Amino acid sequence: MSRTRTVVGGATVVSVGRTAWVIRRRLAMWSLLAAVVAVVLALTGLAVGFTTPVDVARILLGGGTRAENVVIFDDMLPRVLVAGFVGFGLGLAGCLTQVITRNPLATPDLLGITAGAGAAAVLALTATASSVGSALRTLGVPTAALLGGLGTAAVMYALAWRRGQVVAGVMRLVLIGVGMTWTLQSVTGYLLVRANIYDAQMAQTWMVGSLADSGWSAVPAAAAAVAVGVCWTVVIARPLGVSGLGPDLATGLGVRLGVTVYGTLLTAVIVASLAVSAAGPIAFVGLVAPQIAVRLAASGQPTPILSGTVGAAMTLAADILTRTLLPGGLPVGVVTAAVGGPFLVFLIVQTARRTAV
Repeated sequence: MSRTRTVVGGATVVSVGRTAWVIRRRLAMWSLLAAVVAVVLALTGLAVGFTTPVDVARILLGGGTRAENVVIFDDMLPRVLVAGFVGFGLGLAGCLTQVITRNPLATPDLLGITAGAGAAAVLALTATASSVGSALRTLGVPTAALLGGLGTAAVMYALAWRRGQVVAGVMRLVLIGVGMTWTLQSVTGYLLVRANIYDAQMAQTWMVGSLADSGWSAVPAAAAAVAVGVCWTVVIARPLGVSGLGPDLATGLGVRLGVTVYGTLLTAVIVASLAVSAAGPIAFVGLVAPQIAVRLAASGQPTPILSGTVGAAMTLAADILTRTLLPGGLPVGVVTAAVGGPFLVFLIVQTARRTAV
């Protein structure tokens, strides 16, 4: 037997046997709408310069000719899948770090995680003469990016450790992350200067965040980022939501704060690193997507799935713009940076005003 009842805040509680599920109608509606928009953008991305979204749906369902199948399945589909998966992963990772630190500025971009993953990936792409670079190239760019992100996170968290907690001083964590980001960007610049012209050009395009050369080889890493993030979100959904209320209240409600905080931070590092390895550090998706999601859902903090879906829609839309209205060959990261930069200024001003009040 299942029962439903409405509670305060527009939520619906669905009881099935001894279990109860809380469904927030506004969040569910916007999540469904964002998913529909992402699917429409994916079909549009597959159709750009070739056919119509309706024909793309026909081809995907098995009704295409041999030539159409080659264009869609071999050329366009990997790029669209990477765009959607990477955008989802970055949006979800940004949501996790923002919820845990309770700060909209604490994203993988600003905490140095994507910079560390990018530096390790550039080392694997360019420094083939060194033993470390050769070893990383042997491991592959996804593994190199994952190791770089994990290593950067370990150093950053060690520096931010204070009184047994990392997230106790949020501003301390953000400032250390910004310092790590600039340090790693200088390392990346050094690697690019020392590399040969061909490797440097390829790495530079990748560092901006590009989907131009995305093939099926990049899909597994991007899909793994989504799988890891979604699985952890499902497992930790309730404790994660409660932890956003603050450590004292979360502990009082029975949340195992250590497992929730450090497990979530580790998951965010893994998801962001895998996403970066697939398409480069596409800027500001992890910052903007959760903040759009929190405003759409009118909730106290971002929610991972909606943030990821908004991130996927953002990246797919940016990719469509780079292939239609903007000059050819423009990396998708340029578009997201153009949107995210002003949004970052808006968040800083808004945070400063709240602090002043």
